Amino acid sequence: MSRPFPVSIIRAAGPGSLPEPDNWSCLPLPSTSELWRTTATPEHGAGDVLALLRAMVTALDGNPSPAHPLVFRVGTLGADVHRLLAQIMGEGEVSARVVSSRGARAHAGALVRIQECRYPGIWRIIVDSANGVRIDDRIEIGAIPAAILYEARHSGTTQGTIPDTSSHKLTSAPSIASEIAAAQARAVSRRGAGSHVINFSLLPVTPADVAWLDNMLGAGTVSIFSTGYCKCTVIATTWRHVWRVRYFDGSNKVLLDTLDIALIPEMVIAAAEDLMDSLRHLREIVKWLEED
Repeated sequence: MSRPFPVSIIRAAGPGSLPEPDNWSCLPLPSTSELWRTTATPEHGAGDVLALLRAMVTALDGNPSPAHPLVFRVGTLGADVHRLLAQIMGEGEVSARVVSSRGARAHAGALVRIQECRYPGIWRIIVDSANGVRIDDRIEIGAIPAAILYEARHSGTTQGTIPDTSSHKLTSAPSIASEIAAAQARAVSRRGAGSHVINFSLLPVTPADVAWLDNMLGAGTVSIFSTGYCKCTVIATTWRHVWRVRYFDGSNKVLLDTLDIALIPEMVIAAAEDLMDSLRHLREIVKWLEED
């Protein structure tokens, strides 16, 4: 005995189950697809670049944690070599500008421009005189470029002076200034060893306090910029071993505002592990160029 099915039956869903409108259309499917390709290597200059990279691998392999940067001068290389070298090395997170102080081994007043390569601990250094004449063009491999290390050790006063505060309406600046002076004295006696951080973001400071302290410390010869997880500026002051360190978010709002009393703040120093990783990458590049 047949009985009516209690659930209404609907038309099957899917392509072709519904009527198509007369004006139906779709975008045409692509007839070709893009494939990933390795970067083309220019023929001119590849031999010189390969020789340079081999020398870098040999030097770093024999001295994986150099106390002083390994130096490779590239100023005499041709334009094709520089073009290929820039393509291979790229740009990393850290850059810096150094104005050589009086008595520095570079010419006094010379501008040293520093760009870390995409491989940490490998630095491109360009030095121009005070009147714009090119002095040097080199690659350094090490924890920190020699120009920054020299300024950190030799520039700035070793005994900062705290100015009179009676004519200023200050809250915490006088006590912070005393802390800075004491921390600097310890750092100078230890030749920069250790680190003492003063975090303005956690202290009851007013804008007037910060402005007065900035004026007291002044601006030194080294400016370092990092664009890693968040933007960071590391600026030397005129007090030796005292650095102004600020972190910013994507809209340039200050996230962290500090002073770091040390030889060089550690966030801009390439670690031994970074150098070993860069050595591995250099070996891979050499192998790639040899097979090309």
